[in-house]
Amino acid sequence: MPSSERANLPRWNGQRGFFEIWFLVVLDPGGDRAWWLRYTLFTPAPGTAGEPRATVWAAAFDCASKDRPAVALKSIHPASAFTALPSGGVRIADSELSPGRCQGQVASGGHAIAWDLRFTSEGSLPVRREPRGAALLPLPTRVAHVHDDLSFDGTVTVDGERIAVRGAPGLQKHLWGHRRLEELTWLYCPRFREDPAARLETMAVRAKRKRGHPRLSPVFLRTRDTQHTFHEMPNLFFTRMTSPASGELSFRATSATVAVEGRAWCDPRTLVGYLYRDPQGWDVRVAQSDVARCELQLFRRPHPFAAWRFTQRLTSTVGALEFHGPEPMPGVRYIPWDGTSLSPGEPPEAAIGAMAGAAGEAARGAG
Repeated sequence: MPSSERANLPRWNGQRGFFEIWFLVVLDPGGDRAWWLRYTLFTPAPGTAGEPRATVWAAAFDCASKDRPAVALKSIHPASAFTALPSGGVRIADSELSPGRCQGQVASGGHAIAWDLRFTSEGSLPVRREPRGAALLPLPTRVAHVHDDLSFDGTVTVDGERIAVRGAPGLQKHLWGHRRLEELTWLYCPRFREDPAARLETMAVRAKRKRGHPRLSPVFLRTRDTQHTFHEMPNLFFTRMTSPASGELSFRATSATVAVEGRAWCDPRTLVGYLYRDPQGWDVRVAQSDVARCELQLFRRPHPFAAWRFTQRLTSTVGALEFHGPEPMPGVRYIPWDGTSLSPGEPPEAAIGAMAGAAGEAARGAG
């Protein structure tokens, strides 16, 4: 079995207080459309309300559409609907992720998304985006970057509109753990206009929002010339990342002789929201757009005491942007944990309702 298929093997063996996620990001080369597909398992911790479940999630983004810039749905099934495939894939009800292929469908709230996609990768080995040695730490959430530089072909159907997908870049990851990260910001840009070889993936993560838990921000950047080391120690500690406004991200990363400054943003209409539940019963709110844009500026200097010199500007043609946190993002509507879609015209807080206060109390108790 290839290494990438082994990396997709389920870690769940029936234990309580556990979650597991397989997700794919598919970015249409034109930049206006994208799709996000997610297959998940969840079991509440002992003594916590709720039943084990398997869920299929899907979102379709179209920033050129006036009436349907983003559609987000999910279907909830009992955990018994989950099957681990001998090939290294997974199946939930009639939706499946297998080596080189994903297919499925979700329908709710008057919307429907179906997909049948095949994908190929430049390599068969999982890639590393985190600092060297991170796999040895007792982290509450683990991630395997199973497939990078994927190319997708097939079809996606959104509300009856069949869309041909040809040569769409993207990735596939596998996550599992026993506790959600309380804060996370993620940016992924696999295509840049000025440099076809450039790839960017950034993340700002904080396991708990309490004193003594630092925020780490690894920035992975590869250009035609080199793979930079902003995501490695000690450069990781010199990265700064902020969100100056809803749906925006700014960051700066440096090594001894190279620096990068970046800005990412999305059309607020394309942001969709979900509630992710922790096995202990508290929720994280996730807002995402997979039709984001990013601009980078690179600087160099011959030695650490020299002045920085601007060398290159990169502009992305496709991108995905996510914001995870305990508070809702202004203007974003969130699908409740037990919901499968949003009601038309539903105001942002109506989708959260009374759960906000209860979730906040649960999070403080769990911390």
